[in-house]
Amino acid sequence: MPIDTATLIAGWRAGAMRGEHASHEVCTPAGELLNYHARLVSRPAAEVYQRLAMMGGGLDDLWPLPSIPMKVEGALAPGVQAGHGPIRYKLVAIEPGRRIEWRFTMAKLHGRYEYHVEAAGGGTLVENTIEGSVTGELVDVWPTALGRLHDWVMERILDRLCEPPAPWFDPAKIALIG
Repeated sequence: MPIDTATLIAGWRAGAMRGEHASHEVCTPAGELLNYHARLVSRPAAEVYQRLAMMGGGLDDLWPLPSIPMKVEGALAPGVQAGHGPIRYKLVAIEPGRRIEWRFTMAKLHGRYEYHVEAAGGGTLVENTIEGSVTGELVDVWPTALGRLHDWVMERILDRLCEPPAPWFDPAKIALIG
Protein backbone atom coordinates (compact mmCIF):
# COMPACT_ATOMS: atom_id res chain seq x y z
CA MET A 1 0.00 0.00 0.00
CA PRO A 2 1.50 3.38 -0.99
CA ILE A 3 2.31 5.99 1.61
CA ASP A 4 -0.59 8.41 2.13
CA THR A 5 1.67 11.45 2.00
CA ALA A 6 -1.09 14.07 1.99
CA THR A 7 -2.70 12.75 5.18
CA LEU A 8 0.59 12.26 7.00
CA ILE A 9 1.96 15.67 6.06
CA ALA A 10 -1.31 17.38 7.02
CA GLY A 11 -1.15 15.84 10.50
CA TRP A 12 2.53 16.59 10.96
CA ARG A 13 2.04 20.14 9.69
CA ALA A 14 -0.80 20.70 12.17
CA GLY A 15 1.55 19.72 14.98
CA ALA A 16 4.20 22.12 13.71
CA MET A 17 1.62 24.92 13.58
CA ARG A 18 0.95 24.24 17.28
CA GLY A 19 4.63 24.81 17.95
CA GLU A 20 5.74 21.16 18.03
CA HIS A 21 9.07 20.31 16.41
CA ALA A 22 8.13 17.94 13.60
CA SER A 23 10.64 15.32 12.50
CA HIS A 24 8.99 12.29 10.90
CA GLU A 25 9.89 9.58 8.45
CA VAL A 26 8.32 6.63 6.70
CA CYS A 27 10.59 4.34 4.68
CA THR A 28 8.86 1.17 3.54
CA PRO A 29 10.60 -2.16 2.86
CA ALA A 30 9.91 -1.48 -0.83
CA GLY A 31 11.89 1.78 -0.60
CA GLU A 32 9.08 4.35 -0.60
CA LEU A 33 10.32 7.36 1.33
CA LEU A 34 8.68 10.29 3.07
CA ASN A 35 10.83 12.45 5.33
CA TYR A 36 9.40 15.62 6.88
CA HIS A 37 10.81 18.31 9.15
CA ALA A 38 8.98 21.47 10.18
CA ARG A 39 9.33 24.17 12.73
CA LEU A 40 7.58 27.39 13.60
CA VAL A 41 10.37 29.95 13.97
CA SER A 42 10.05 33.47 15.30
CA ARG A 43 11.86 35.09 12.39
CA PRO A 44 10.33 36.93 9.40
CA ALA A 45 9.40 34.75 6.42
CA ALA A 46 11.40 36.90 3.97
CA GLU A 47 14.57 36.51 6.05
CA VAL A 48 14.06 32.75 6.46
CA TYR A 49 13.53 32.28 2.73
CA GLN A 50 16.54 34.42 1.86
CA ARG A 51 18.80 32.38 4.15
CA LEU A 52 17.55 29.10 2.66
CA ALA A 53 17.95 30.45 -0.88
CA MET A 54 21.59 31.34 -0.22
CA MET A 55 22.47 27.96 1.26
CA GLY A 56 25.22 26.27 -0.72
CA GLY A 57 26.37 29.48 -2.35
CA GLY A 58 29.47 29.71 -0.19
CA LEU A 59 28.38 32.52 2.11
CA ASP A 60 25.42 30.97 3.88
CA ASP A 61 25.02 30.82 7.65
CA LEU A 62 22.88 27.67 7.80
CA TRP A 63 24.72 24.62 6.43
CA PRO A 64 26.09 22.75 9.49
CA LEU A 65 28.66 20.38 7.90
CA PRO A 66 31.80 22.24 6.80
CA SER A 67 33.53 18.90 6.15
CA ILE A 68 30.78 18.00 3.62
CA PRO A 69 29.89 21.36 2.07
CA MET A 70 26.69 21.97 0.19
CA LYS A 71 27.42 23.53 -3.19
CA VAL A 72 25.06 25.13 -5.67
CA GLU A 73 26.66 25.40 -9.11
CA GLY A 74 25.28 28.78 -10.19
CA ALA A 75 22.40 31.17 -9.67
CA LEU A 76 19.30 29.79 -8.00
CA ALA A 77 17.19 29.09 -11.09
CA PRO A 78 15.53 25.99 -12.52
CA GLY A 79 18.10 23.58 -13.90
CA VAL A 80 20.96 24.59 -11.59
CA GLN A 81 22.82 21.57 -10.18
CA ALA A 82 23.67 21.17 -6.50
CA GLY A 83 24.82 18.62 -4.02
CA HIS A 84 26.60 17.68 -0.84
CA GLY A 85 28.80 14.63 -0.41
CA PRO A 86 27.48 11.95 -2.79
CA ILE A 87 23.96 13.44 -2.91
CA ARG A 88 23.09 15.24 -6.17
CA TYR A 89 20.02 17.17 -7.25
CA LYS A 90 18.84 19.92 -9.58
CA LEU A 91 16.47 22.80 -9.00
CA VAL A 92 13.12 22.17 -10.69
CA ALA A 93 10.87 24.87 -9.22
CA ILE A 94 11.22 28.07 -7.28
CA GLU A 95 8.59 30.45 -5.95
CA PRO A 96 10.57 33.39 -4.59
CA GLY A 97 9.81 34.01 -0.95
CA ARG A 98 7.88 30.76 -0.61
CA ARG A 99 9.26 27.53 -2.05
CA ILE A 100 12.42 25.86 -3.40
CA GLU A 101 12.04 22.40 -4.96
CA TRP A 102 14.89 20.13 -5.99
CA ARG A 103 14.79 16.77 -7.82
CA PHE A 104 17.34 14.07 -7.01
CA THR A 105 19.54 13.11 -9.96
CA MET A 106 20.96 9.88 -8.57
CA ALA A 107 20.49 6.26 -9.65
CA LYS A 108 19.35 5.01 -6.22
CA LEU A 109 17.62 8.06 -4.71
CA HIS A 110 14.58 9.37 -6.58
CA GLY A 111 12.02 12.05 -5.93
CA ARG A 112 11.79 15.60 -4.73
CA TYR A 113 13.33 17.61 -1.93
CA GLU A 114 11.53 20.81 -0.99
CA TYR A 115 11.74 23.77 1.35
CA HIS A 116 8.47 25.58 1.96
CA VAL A 117 8.24 28.84 3.92
CA GLU A 118 5.12 30.72 4.99
CA ALA A 119 4.24 33.38 7.52
CA ALA A 120 2.34 31.81 10.40
CA GLY A 121 1.47 32.61 13.99
CA GLY A 122 3.61 35.75 14.24
CA GLY A 123 6.61 33.92 12.80
CA THR A 124 7.37 31.55 9.97
CA LEU A 125 6.54 27.92 9.34
CA VAL A 126 9.54 26.24 7.69
CA GLU A 127 8.98 22.81 6.14
CA ASN A 128 11.41 20.42 4.48
CA THR A 129 10.01 17.38 2.68
CA ILE A 130 11.65 14.51 0.87
CA GLU A 131 9.10 12.49 -1.09
CA GLY A 132 10.38 9.70 -3.26
CA SER A 133 12.06 6.33 -3.12
CA VAL A 134 15.34 4.57 -2.56
CA THR A 135 16.51 1.47 -4.43
CA GLY A 136 19.24 -1.14 -4.12
CA GLU A 137 21.33 -1.02 -0.97
CA LEU A 138 19.92 2.41 -0.10
CA VAL A 139 16.73 0.63 1.04
CA ASP A 140 18.81 -0.55 4.02
CA VAL A 141 21.27 2.36 4.19
CA TRP A 142 18.68 5.16 4.28
CA PRO A 143 16.95 4.26 7.58
CA THR A 144 20.16 3.22 9.36
CA ALA A 145 22.61 5.91 8.23
CA LEU A 146 21.81 8.34 5.42
CA GLY A 147 18.36 9.27 6.72
CA ARG A 148 19.72 9.81 10.22
CA LEU A 149 22.40 12.13 8.85
CA HIS A 150 19.75 14.04 6.88
CA ASP A 151 17.63 14.36 10.03
CA TRP A 152 20.59 15.70 12.01
CA VAL A 153 21.43 18.24 9.29
CA MET A 154 17.81 19.41 8.99
CA GLU A 155 17.43 19.87 12.74
CA ARG A 156 20.63 21.97 12.85
CA ILE A 157 19.40 24.09 9.93
CA LEU A 158 16.07 24.65 11.70
CA ASP A 159 17.91 25.49 14.95
CA ARG A 160 19.97 28.08 13.08
CA LEU A 161 16.85 29.54 11.44
CA CYS A 162 15.46 30.18 14.93
CA GLU A 163 18.41 32.49 15.59
CA PRO A 164 19.11 35.85 13.94
CA PRO A 165 21.36 35.68 10.87
CA ALA A 166 25.10 35.76 11.41
CA PRO A 167 26.32 39.35 11.86
CA TRP A 168 28.05 39.26 8.47
CA PHE A 169 25.01 37.82 6.65
CA ASP A 170 23.68 40.63 4.48
CA PRO A 171 22.36 39.28 1.16
CA ALA A 172 22.48 42.69 -0.51
CA LYS A 173 26.18 43.12 0.29
CA ILE A 174 26.97 39.48 -0.50
CA ALA A 175 25.39 39.95 -3.95
CA LEU A 176 27.81 42.84 -4.63
CA ILE A 177 30.79 40.48 -4.22
CA GLY A 178 29.80 38.26 -7.20
